[in-house]
Amino acid sequence: MTAGRTLRKRPPPRDAGAPAKPRQLPPKRRARQAAIADVIATRLEEDIVLGRRHPRERLIEQDLCELFKTHRADVRLALFELEKKGIIQRIPNRGAMVRDLTPKEVTEIYAVREEVEVMAVRILPFPVAAGAIDKLEDIQREHGAAIDRGDLLTVFYSNLYFHRTLYSLCGNACLSETIEQLAQKVYGIRSYANAFPDSLDRARRDHVDMLAALRTANRDELIALTRRHLEPSPEAYIRAYRRRFGDGSEHAPAAAR
Repeated sequence: MTAGRTLRKRPPPRDAGAPAKPRQLPPKRRARQAAIADVIATRLEEDIVLGRRHPRERLIEQDLCELFKTHRADVRLALFELEKKGIIQRIPNRGAMVRDLTPKEVTEIYAVREEVEVMAVRILPFPVAAGAIDKLEDIQREHGAAIDRGDLLTVFYSNLYFHRTLYSLCGNACLSETIEQLAQKVYGIRSYANAFPDSLDRARRDHVDMLAALRTANRDELIALTRRHLEPSPEAYIRAYRRRFGDGSEHAPAAAR
């Protein structure tokens, strides 16, 4: 050994069977990444709801990095959040794409949605406080005004807030959360019904009639309206799907084959 040189201690060898610890980002970087990912996820979600991105459309990470001027880690976190909601799906060796729902899947999801949403209005306690009805009326005014000016993004969000507020009145947080999760799974089919003015007008009338049923504590009418209100979106989507792909009952996404 050369005089004057000191030996550095080598770190003890890591157990070959132990997994490597993931590199932890500093708290500020984690918060920044989460905020960027939330912006990306929200933008993609809105594009899907408005029909700007279609079922089976690929979501290429590099393209999204360039679009949002950010890094792959931010994009991947956003895609992970959308996948958890059931809005997109990941296909092995193909990457992410807007989730494609078959008519069978849509029918099954809406059958469950009907049951849980009807359950919410069935257990909703009457009489409903005047303040709660006033809040719903404010939301519905915004919804109606958005329909009149053709602002479909505000139509989507105000409709979402209307139903979230309505179902929260049932007082069962678990049920409200389940309703929200099921609604997220079918965000991608909303644009099919919203493309028709008649469907939007029907939704507006349903909301007004729901408010009247709440004021008069007419539970049977509220249940009937809840069932009817769910019909247009799956019907419009299934018609469009069958025009494009045929019956579709056994049709699997092309990327999955």
